Amino acid sequence: MSASDSDVADLEVGYILPQYGTDIDAVRDAALEAESLGYDAVWLEDHFQSWIGDPRRNTHECWTTLSAVAEATDSVRLGTLVTSQSYRHPALLAKMAATVDRVSDGRLELGLGGGWYEAEYDRFGYEFREPPAERLRRLAETVEILQGLWTNETYSHEGEHLEIDLEDAFCEPQPAQDPHPPIWIGGGGEEFTLRYTAELADGWNYGTLEPEGFAEKLDVLREHCESEDRYDEIRKSAELFVFVGETTEAAERKREAFADEMLSDEPSEPREFFLSAYLETAPAGTPTAVRERLAAYADAGIEEVMLAIPDAADDGDDSLALLADESADSSTN
Repeated sequence: MSASDSDVADLEVGYILPQYGTDIDAVRDAALEAESLGYDAVWLEDHFQSWIGDPRRNTHECWTTLSAVAEATDSVRLGTLVTSQSYRHPALLAKMAATVDRVSDGRLELGLGGGWYEAEYDRFGYEFREPPAERLRRLAETVEILQGLWTNETYSHEGEHLEIDLEDAFCEPQPAQDPHPPIWIGGGGEEFTLRYTAELADGWNYGTLEPEGFAEKLDVLREHCESEDRYDEIRKSAELFVFVGETTEAAERKREAFADEMLSDEPSEPREFFLSAYLETAPAGTPTAVRERLAAYADAGIEEVMLAIPDAADDGDDSLALLADESADSSTN
């Protein structure tokens, strides 16, 4: 077995549930299928409108949907990729997350980000603070509040960047996981996001990069960490779009059809540039080819991948099974 084979066998694989343009039964069924096929985790994004294609496509709210998924499943871990720090008061978020962790018997992974979708902020009445450092400082303070409420009988907090003061607040019942659900920070900013990850988080997530780009980001994360032990404690993950088929041509047809439907010929909005970058870096091909591409991410230092598979929820599509079969075969070689 090569080094790449060994690394990819250890790679945890999660599935980003199809929450845009579907009904709630499709989301639940996708989670159950992923669990039955042996995926390690299922993930939901935190948006009020779709950032892919028509913003008015059905968009299932992250946390209420996550509760339904938690109740429907038994063993697969579940999480947010990622919750915007701006959309909920930190004490409310602490209660919501603790409840989902209890409902799921300790399976929650809480991804948290600074927020980026300005059009969504404007439409739904949230303040989009600029520069990004303003949002990220609030992100770091939100993490501190979550950890404080989850690990103390009572917790007081005087807001520094958030206009929030807590006086003898508490979170009962506390989360099922000890000391609390893992907190992931999403984003690639090297001055703030990666520094806050090094200081506060249990995991890190980003997307739109080739393996070499992830290796460079991880070098920066390592520099921010106070020690190599601290760096090793942080789970490193990549969010990737994937197109898989029995043949390379079939997979490429899927990618082209998705791009034709969801992207304009000349992207002009931030969300379109994001999607374009995701598609440019998306592993595409046969299950073996996709596995080989994921091995390159593992070689770069990525330990977990969260896969957006646009066709997986379509009737008759077998993308989830194809990838699961390949992962099972690789782990036994």
